Amino acid sequence: MEEYDVIIVGGGPAGLKCAEVLGRSDKSVLLLEKKDRFGDKLCAGGLTKKDLEVLPLPGEVIEHKISRAAIHSRRQTAETRIQNPFLFTINRLELGAYQNSLLKDLKVDVKLNSLVVEVNENQVVLKDGTRYGYKFLVGAGGYSSMVRRYLKLPVRKRLIGFQYTIPKSDVESLLEIYLDARRFSSWYAWIFPHRNSIAVGFCCDPQKANYQKMKSRFHDWLKEKNIDPGNAKLESYPISYDFRGIRFGNIFLVGEAAGLASGLTGEGIYQALVSGCEVARMILDTGYISEPIKNMLKYNRILNRLMRLFRFTGPLRNPLFELLLFLMNRKKFREWVNANFI
Repeated sequence: MEEYDVIIVGGGPAGLKCAEVLGRSDKSVLLLEKKDRFGDKLCAGGLTKKDLEVLPLPGEVIEHKISRAAIHSRRQTAETRIQNPFLFTINRLELGAYQNSLLKDLKVDVKLNSLVVEVNENQVVLKDGTRYGYKFLVGAGGYSSMVRRYLKLPVRKRLIGFQYTIPKSDVESLLEIYLDARRFSSWYAWIFPHRNSIAVGFCCDPQKANYQKMKSRFHDWLKEKNIDPGNAKLESYPISYDFRGIRFGNIFLVGEAAGLASGLTGEGIYQALVSGCEVARMILDTGYISEPIKNMLKYNRILNRLMRLFRFTGPLRNPLFELLLFLMNRKKFREWVNANFI
């Protein structure tokens, strides 16, 4: 049985970032990805400036640099324009390919089509029966993480995202968010611009809202906005925000496997990159205390409290959205939002 210092199970942004940092050390690292390519996951595909501080991207990977956003309620619109871009849209496959390219000259063995079906105290077992031993194990397999299951940590808090990817030429570099409690309860709908398409979707917590009714309301909203999906398929994907911890002895969870996505927005790439980077540092230095993870968890708590506020306001939810947009149209509040969340 071949043995490694660190085995990373999952090749999303968190796993790839973790492998990149560890690959610069003297540790032997194995990255296992169950699919035949990296980044094959449905996603709105938005990165903020915070993401690019953790993972600078070359221009060819970025599809749109967005410096203009519009938030709509039933009665008003708040538009944000700033000089420098605050959001960057990407294709997840291109992001995965780029992150993989950063590993080529590093001490990382990468194996695609490697589905882990069993985790033991000191080894993982692949579907084909191959076994690999480890000193440290990193679970980076997203919502369905085998490592999280081995740790007996169920996922009780989750969102479901629904999205059409609609082909379109001459896409405007504008992000749009729609708040309408009648249709989307505590959550929202979005329109993200991509290179030759737009991503149009919404998310919800299936334990807090009837997602079948919301799907119907979403399609009514599409008709109202004259958005025709054409032959595009409505796809869905789960998002875990059930955080239970990052370190469990010599086993770590990162990204969505750790439940680090936001329960309000579904945002997860930033949390994945930060946790992947910081867990690698924890492995390299057992005494390392991660301030970035503390700050990230604080950021998540703020968003999750806001989600709970929206949920508990019930029939007052739309008036609350109207108040939010009223404040967003005030310069000082908008500057505070830009400084803390963009």
